[in-house]
Amino acid sequence: MNKTYNVYWSQTALDELSSILAYPPDVKERIYLDSFDRLSYMPSITAKQITSGNLEGYWVRMGLYKTILIFEVDEGKSVVWVDGIRHKRENVYWKRRK
Repeated sequence: MNKTYNVYWSQTALDELSSILAYPPDVKERIYLDSFDRLSYMPSITAKQITSGNLEGYWVRMGLYKTILIFEVDEGKSVVWVDGIRHKRENVYWKRRK
C-alpha cells in the first residue's frame, strides 16, 4: 500500500512550535520539515489514537527532537492536519496552562 498523504500545519501548531523555547530556529525548521517526511506515508502506524476527552479522534506521535505531534488523519482525502505540537517535557497537551 503506497498511499501518500498531504501534510498541513494549522496556525495553532505553528504558533506552538515557535513558542518552544528549548530549540533555536534552525532546529525548529528541521522539526517542521521532518514532520512532512514522517507523516506523508502511513502516519498512524506508530501513533496512538486519543480515545476520550476533548481531543478524541486525534492521533499522537513522537516527532523529531522529543516533540509530540497532535494530528488528524482524513483517510478519504489522504490528508494529515498537524493541529498541535509540544515538547515531551512540557505539560501534557490537553492539560493547558491557564
